[in-house]
Amino acid sequence: MNIYKLLAASAVLWLSAVMATAAPEANFHTTMSAQSFFVGEEFLYEILISPAEKVDVEEVEGDDDLAIKFVKQETVKRDDISTVVLRYRMMPLSAGAVMIPPISIEVGDQILTTDDEVFIDVKQAERYPGMEVKRTIPERDFYLGEPFMADYMWKSPLPLNGFRAVKFNLPLFYDPSFKIRSPYNWIAGDDPAAIGFPVANTRLIGRYDLLTEGENKFHTVSFSKIIIPVKTGEFAIRPSTLLTSYVAPAGGRNQGGRWKTNYPSYFNNNFFAETDGEEYKKYYTASKSRTIRVLPLPDAGKPLDFAGVVGACKVKVTATPTVLSAGDPITLTIVVEDYEFPEVFELPDLSAQPAFTRQFALPPRQSSGRISGRTKTYIRTLRPLAQDATAIPAVRIPYFDPKTKSYAVAESEPIPITVKAAEMVTAFDADMSGTGPLKNQVAKNPEGIRANVTSLAAVRPRGLSGFQWLLLLLILPPVGFLIFYAASAKQRLMRNDPVKARAMGAMKRFSHQVRQLKQSKPNTKPEQSLGRLDDIVRSYFADKLNLVRYAHTFAELQSEVGERADIEQLREIYNCCEAQTYRPDSGPDPDVMPLIVKAQQAIKTINPAIS
Repeated sequence: MNIYKLLAASAVLWLSAVMATAAPEANFHTTMSAQSFFVGEEFLYEILISPAEKVDVEEVEGDDDLAIKFVKQETVKRDDISTVVLRYRMMPLSAGAVMIPPISIEVGDQILTTDDEVFIDVKQAERYPGMEVKRTIPERDFYLGEPFMADYMWKSPLPLNGFRAVKFNLPLFYDPSFKIRSPYNWIAGDDPAAIGFPVANTRLIGRYDLLTEGENKFHTVSFSKIIIPVKTGEFAIRPSTLLTSYVAPAGGRNQGGRWKTNYPSYFNNNFFAETDGEEYKKYYTASKSRTIRVLPLPDAGKPLDFAGVVGACKVKVTATPTVLSAGDPITLTIVVEDYEFPEVFELPDLSAQPAFTRQFALPPRQSSGRISGRTKTYIRTLRPLAQDATAIPAVRIPYFDPKTKSYAVAESEPIPITVKAAEMVTAFDADMSGTGPLKNQVAKNPEGIRANVTSLAAVRPRGLSGFQWLLLLLILPPVGFLIFYAASAKQRLMRNDPVKARAMGAMKRFSHQVRQLKQSKPNTKPEQSLGRLDDIVRSYFADKLNLVRYAHTFAELQSEVGERADIEQLREIYNCCEAQTYRPDSGPDPDVMPLIVKAQQAIKTINPAIS
């Protein structure tokens, strides 16, 4: 009997040990990326939980002393042990002893909590006399969707060539209640006054200037952003702060000597770099805090077709031609004037207005507007469906005017048009004009003429000498790098400047697609070949001139090319290719091959002029 009791106790102990091994308790510890802290200086706070595959963590909110943002959760495996890493970015907003709040973590059935008495010692960086950051926002309430300008200026009596790092904290830029847009043509990157700043979540170019106030001279950097409220309510915007690391320039040149700005960024932003013989100082400055109140748009008087435009504007519309056949394109030029922020203006969709769709066909895609001062110009294409279309309807832009606090409508005048019956397209109409029938062309052989071999000795491989091997080892690595660099040039260009990359490859793609079209023509219906030719020609100009493939008209193409090349010979191709789509009664199918050849010859002539 004692033996049975002993076996039962052993089994219980063994089972407990197995369960403890299968589900070990999780432990955690915390780390910080720095030991000394300044007001306005971010640091990384990490919590490591092991063993664990995934954890649930509560939301942690910052306060007036410490801003907190959760970065990510990731799992790291080492020696078959999984560790979960929680990362937070934190920024102290006031000096003294600042507490990091406790964070609760749920790991399976366990609940772990970090220490609730973790304090960090935060120092206030010096405030240099005369150095300041100004944030200027209009002193009034705003409406939902109403754009306004936020202007910033950093004014420094110290020369900018002494600053080794700058850290801007711009709370308004990171608030999800607002959208941020850059002003049109604020400053070009190659402007001598342009200077870049390493600011997170946005592209920031400042304008450098030298300011004189009495007997004092200040270096200034200013920048502006367009702010658009996307939520209503009252928002307390914290001060914009600037933390800098500074070392006096050698020789005591307080005005910066021959220092020049640089974009994308002059500042190396290494706050912790130390150089022998140089004493770094940290300076801090902040703007005033600000409360922004965003009001909802009123319902009273809101037009049924209101599309969200906030701000007064005017609209003018011209059309060409006004006498045409059914199915022919009309180029509609819509000019929106006197809108304060054309960068954010969006034209209401004409294809959603029954006045247009009832009698006109509109392409599904439209080209974007072009800005000039406070004017934004749109090019739209319309095609009358039948002869009963007698006028182009008025273009309506309902808007809410924050100044009058009421709704209004910017409206153009209707444009009378005369629509005739669609003309018949025949093979004669599609016949190309040229010098005569096609002739066979002599093609060059890029490989040249192969030499005849008279004996096996001429082709027997020879071994390399020691010197030749050494020479090969010296030459091969740089040659290999150059080959790789040249081979990856297209990929780098596509990543850095996709518009330029598409333009450079437009002619090659056009030639390849035309060859494919010629090969497939015997097995393709004429209307399909016409549609394919239309797509190929439009794709070429869309890539070459950054146009919208199915939205641009021949008139818009002429304005883009200008006097660089004569494209009149393409008018027939545009009209004929479009006829099958927009004129169901267009008559016999034209001969496609002459059109293909004409397009090929025309674009070969035009391509060098617009490259």
